[in-house]
Amino acid sequence: MSQSKLVHEGKLLARLSGPIVIGQVGQNLITLADTIMVGALGSIALGASAFAGSVFIVFLLFGMGMLAPVTALFARMQGQENYPYGGVLLRHSVVVAAGLSAVMIAALYALLPNLKIFGQTPEVLAMGSAFFEITIWSVFPSLLYQAYKQFTDGIGKTKVAMSVMIFGVIFNVAGNYVLINGYYGFPKLGLNGAAYATLFARTLMALMMVFYVHAHPHFKKYLAERWTHRFDHHLLKSIIRLGIPNGMTYIFEVGAFSSAAVMMGWFGATPLAAHQITISLASTSFLITLGIGIAGSIRVGYELGRGDYSSARFAGFTAIKMGGAYMGICALGFFFLREWFPTFYVNDVDVIAWAAKFFVVVAIFQIFDGVQAVAIGALRGMSDTQWPSIIAFFAYWVMGLPAGYMLAFHLGVGPVGIWIGLLMGLIFASILLTWRFHILSKRFLQS
Repeated sequence: MSQSKLVHEGKLLARLSGPIVIGQVGQNLITLADTIMVGALGSIALGASAFAGSVFIVFLLFGMGMLAPVTALFARMQGQENYPYGGVLLRHSVVVAAGLSAVMIAALYALLPNLKIFGQTPEVLAMGSAFFEITIWSVFPSLLYQAYKQFTDGIGKTKVAMSVMIFGVIFNVAGNYVLINGYYGFPKLGLNGAAYATLFARTLMALMMVFYVHAHPHFKKYLAERWTHRFDHHLLKSIIRLGIPNGMTYIFEVGAFSSAAVMMGWFGATPLAAHQITISLASTSFLITLGIGIAGSIRVGYELGRGDYSSARFAGFTAIKMGGAYMGICALGFFFLREWFPTFYVNDVDVIAWAAKFFVVVAIFQIFDGVQAVAIGALRGMSDTQWPSIIAFFAYWVMGLPAGYMLAFHLGVGPVGIWIGLLMGLIFASILLTWRFHILSKRFLQS
């Protein structure tokens, strides 16, 4: 392939991924704003919100993962120029979002009286339960927003969801300020005020997406079919069949890193604090890779819709190379600045020393993390979600965590062993996922 084609594809991926990355940063800013503003209420309130949020996010991530593969279906429709089918897909995505929300809300309410199983203090449990109950109701607006986001992202209009997310962040911060403190005639709700602010922000974001898509002339060609038309049960099943493995992939990854943090805590507060600093910075660099992965999914799906299998393969591998190259740059930064980055968080020399050791492993970890994340996106563009889920399970739960446990607690490596285990899992995942994309894309070429 010519250098000019590589540059052109790189520009397309950058143009698509930029707004997606800003949107991802916006999601994190909502959480950050809640943390900072709730922190002023004291340690119990902060602990309660962190506890409730950590339980809730597992469910929400699964729901978002369920809907994520639809982006590639929209992109494929765009490539085929079968615009009315985009409206059909959107309608069915909304139905899946609504049905999934009903199931998740019921499950979360069933969990509500049993939150004590997580072993929190009575004070944290009391405040966290009230916060949790309010947050439950943000499930549906969150997934409704996500369904419309998959549509606008899939057809290449990634700035729409980005703009709505930015507005949501601003609204959430303002809502926190007013409802936590009781300004401008509103009641002083304390911690619950932050929950209501997030609920209102997510609801407003969903309504903005719905209104914009259905009111803007650009989307009329997609919405030609009446929404009262009967539903295609095969299409609903197809969306669910693609979504469940992808949702489980999200759970396997989040669960693995949560488990790694638990194991790190067995070594004491100092290594755990260093671990939290390390994972915080590694997660920040990961946001751009995540955007490249979503853009890769869109580009692969679009080219498949056009029937240009060679370009679909090229787009996928270009995205994977971009993800790896970007994370390679981050790796250099983490390695050479490993003793400086932790000073942003703490002054404790022991914590800084442990974080510096972790960053040596994380520097290598970054490259493979970038490759596997973008490879999952490229495979999602080919509507392949089952094998990535299986690979993720084996990478994290059969290889990474057990290896980290053995290295850390039985082979004398200590806390660094946990990170080495995660690195081993990511190397395994990145190789198999890239190989899987190679095999599938080659199969399309030969068909």
